[in-house]
Amino acid sequence: MSEAPLPTRAPVHACIHPQTFKYFFHRDTVTELWRRLAERYGTLKMNGAFRMMEIEGEHFFLRSVIGGNPITVIRKRSCTDAAIAELHAIFGYEGPP
Repeated sequence: MSEAPLPTRAPVHACIHPQTFKYFFHRDTVTELWRRLAERYGTLKMNGAFRMMEIEGEHFFLRSVIGGNPITVIRKRSCTDAAIAELHAIFGYEGPP
């Protein structure tokens, strides 16, 4: 049985927002991906005590454990389909919106 091609995503059912997803990437791409995300959406904050990294953008939070994979995307109320389409283009994600 072969694995699904990356990037992929899975819903996060335990989150208060129903449109929260975890996106999974090839290990060798996440450092460059986080650099591009910080360039586009804002400062990458590291919290060593909780082993978390996060970018808070206008439309969503991007979070991960230190190491950067998977990335959890938590939509804010201001999030639009266009904002998700732009994020998917950066991710290289071609699945359903």
